[in-house]
Amino acid sequence: MSQAHSDRLDKLAIVLSALCLVHCLAVPLAVVALPVLGASLTGSETDVHWILLAMAIPLSVWAYARGYRHHGDLVATWSGGTGLVLMFLGVSHWFADWLEIPLTLVGVTLVSLGHFINMRHCRRAHGSH
Repeated sequence: MSQAHSDRLDKLAIVLSALCLVHCLAVPLAVVALPVLGASLTGSETDVHWILLAMAIPLSVWAYARGYRHHGDLVATWSGGTGLVLMFLGVSHWFADWLEIPLTLVGVTLVSLGHFINMRHCRRAHGSH
């Protein structure tokens, strides 16, 4: 796989993480700021988180696996994997409903960090060959 294609995978995953982050922050603000819309938005964040998580897992696993095979460093994979687990724990409500947004925000941040690290390591490995 070319370096440009590998970068696109990580960039797509970062965009997906950013969409999740925007959603996580926008829905609570809309519920507070617009009580009329709040009733129709309440509960939608969980459905959207499941959808985004369902897209994030295969994309991230693919990007991290390809990156690891290219550069051999597990930092990106561990960061992203931890983030995906936190996102799953948040959306599944295993601990408490109120933890969904904080766990998802931390998880999305770790997934994005993992993809940034993956891109950086791939670029370094590509430049050294």
